[in-house]
Amino acid sequence: MRLMVHRYLILWLAFFRNSLSRDMEFKMNFIGNLFIDTIFYGSLYFFFSVIFSYVDSLGDFSRDAVIIFLIITYLTDTVFLFFFGSNTFQVNRMVVRGDLDLLLLKPVNALFFISFRYVSTYALISSSILIAILFRATYLYSSSIGIYNYIMFFFSFLMGILILYCVEFMIACLVFWYKNFSVGGWLASELIKYSRRPDSIYSGIFRKALFTIFPMALVSSLPARMLLFKPDIILLLSQLLITVVALSLAIVVWNKGLLKYDSASS
Repeated sequence: MRLMVHRYLILWLAFFRNSLSRDMEFKMNFIGNLFIDTIFYGSLYFFFSVIFSYVDSLGDFSRDAVIIFLIITYLTDTVFLFFFGSNTFQVNRMVVRGDLDLLLLKPVNALFFISFRYVSTYALISSSILIAILFRATYLYSSSIGIYNYIMFFFSFLMGILILYCVEFMIACLVFWYKNFSVGGWLASELIKYSRRPDSIYSGIFRKALFTIFPMALVSSLPARMLLFKPDIILLLSQLLITVVALSLAIVVWNKGLLKYDSASS
């Protein structure tokens, strides 16, 4: 087991070095990606600024709490992009072009390879800036935030990213059934929008669904709650359970999809 982990870590580092060298060949594209992220973050911040010109809070989230929530949302998006963002919808391209045949012949776990092959290295810069901003925002926050909050937030944050990956990857795997599912990126984008709003703006059955069968509230809202409010161990354990279920479903969908896959040579 230890040798396997070491092997795949070495392989991921090779992916990182290759992606970094590719990105450095096209420096303006590297800078352009940072610029696009800035526009995206600014538009989301402007959206909530307009809302807070009419109200003082959104349920449990005050204006300062929403700002921290937004920083966590940005950080979730950036870290997800760093590891998975350039990979999930490669599944559609590889199936349509028949490139998946070559991947399945490689002496490496195909799911690992297709999930981590490309690293968005520019996201390192965005992540570093956002982490610094998050620490400053929490330091200036009106209520005291203890080390226990940070620990619970860290684990919740990681699970939120894994849930996001599972949702995108399972949508991407629909290509095995539809032969070409290029609209998967659009569909995933529309679904993920619900993770970019504080959960307290939702109510009733839909809010419960966002914490269970459609777990978008677990991506950013729950980590924000763990950081800003009293950590809830029950919610954290529920998030862990849903993360395990989501990962298991992603693996099942991938394996079932491979059984449906018609290779380019067939």
